[in-house]
Amino acid sequence: MDIDKEFEAISHPLRIKILEILSKKPLRFSELKRELGIESSGKLDFHISKLGGLVEVNSEGKYALTREGYAALQAIEAIRRYGWQRRAYYLNLLAYLVANAYAAISNLNLWLTLILPITSAWIAFYSYWAIVKRGIFRAF
Repeated sequence: MDIDKEFEAISHPLRIKILEILSKKPLRFSELKRELGIESSGKLDFHISKLGGLVEVNSEGKYALTREGYAALQAIEAIRRYGWQRRAYYLNLLAYLVANAYAAISNLNLWLTLILPITSAWIAFYSYWAIVKRGIFRAF
């Protein structure tokens, strides 16, 4: 399965839910359907077929995750975990720039003596914490 198809496979919330359920234990089609609360067998079949190489039928006739399925689920979790942190970091940088620009235009003396040192200390601390300690720019 190529990367484009993998991203397409995990782009639907129901398919993500299927991966999460199957990561706990393999299930038969009817058990999976019941667990998801889906009434249409066709709907479940469609989404399982979209998952392609991420899900397989094992020797007991149950749907189970493949190694690639577990990897896709780990990628989803990493995106969930680090996505908001990266956005928060960018918002902090934007707030820093806007606050300093406004303060510099409004009152240059106040900006140089108070606003710039405080906001610079904050952004230095926040950058260290976000990048080094939390690793928001590390590869998943």
